[in-house]
Amino acid sequence: MSMMCKQVQQSFDEQLDGRLTESQQAAFDEHLTACAGCRREWQTYAGAWDVMGRHTGIEPSFGFVERTLRRLDEPQTVVRTWFWRPVFRWTALATAVIALGAGTWIRHERLATQRRVEIYASVRQAEYLEDFDVIAYLDQFKGNDKL
Repeated sequence: MSMMCKQVQQSFDEQLDGRLTESQQAAFDEHLTACAGCRREWQTYAGAWDVMGRHTGIEPSFGFVERTLRRLDEPQTVVRTWFWRPVFRWTALATAVIALGAGTWIRHERLATQRRVEIYASVRQAEYLEDFDVIAYLDQFKGNDKL
């Protein structure tokens, strides 16, 4: 897009409003004659404004303004559900916190149990249980001070 195309497209509003001087109007028309892209843009732009200009405005119904102003003056009432009452909100929050804590604790216990099972299985495989039994009953050997 050339610099002239940009200038012409920026002057579309002035052309619609009739604010172009005679020299600007002549340059505008000359460019539209030579440039098919700007001519197409101008036809689209002017056509859109033409359609909007033919549209008649919508009139509000009788008493619309009075009804609207009356509604604006009325105090706003907020309808709250049972959940917004503080007792129910705090109860729901406490229940969520307890459920989250219980879930975390149960998960932790499951992982700890699983870890203990893995350790027991590895110890069992290595047959170290006999050694652990001996160590566990060392306190029963009272008479032997040479240990």
